[in-house]
Amino acid sequence: MKDRRSQIIDAATELICRSGFAQTSVDDVIREAGLCGKGHFYHHFKSKEELGFAVVQRQFEHFAGHGLAILRDPRVPPLERLDRFIDAMVEGQEERGCAVGCPFGTLGAELSEHNEGLRLELAKVFEKWASQLDVLLYEARDELIEGTDTRGLAQFIIATLEGAMLMSRVQRRMAIMRGIADQLKQYVGSRVRGRAMVAARPSA
Repeated sequence: MKDRRSQIIDAATELICRSGFAQTSVDDVIREAGLCGKGHFYHHFKSKEELGFAVVQRQFEHFAGHGLAILRDPRVPPLERLDRFIDAMVEGQEERGCAVGCPFGTLGAELSEHNEGLRLELAKVFEKWASQLDVLLYEARDELIEGTDTRGLAQFIIATLEGAMLMSRVQRRMAIMRGIADQLKQYVGSRVRGRAMVAARPSA
């Protein structure tokens, strides 16, 4: 059985992903979590902003333990790990039925101009994500075209996946997410030495 603090965080995550941070009130969270009153909420969190921090931290812990773990698996070649990670992102969006997006992207888009503390916390999350991808791409450096900017490619992968989740959510069409994911894999493949040479070779 979940403890009360976890109940509150889970309820807030669901509401924020569905409606946004600004549109989610403490009263909404209390109702969603099945609490008896505000006292139970304020026993665990001093403010809605503090709850926002907890949501970001919890989601990143989950993401690091599941999604990013795929990128760190030493038994699998680096670029195969990346393909598996992209597939996992697609599967996650499909499981959510395109009804919600990435909590990092949802919060980041909404709060970057309005809440400096949460903006900085979210910036750390994206930095950790980019660093993990950069490490993987550095592992694959002998396979990539010489001079490939692995940091820039890592940021491009994140931006592409975040955009794909947003588009599939707005249009409620998983085909969009799948199509963009396939294009992303093809783009990364174009940075691989042998594949890039074949792609550049003129057809007969």
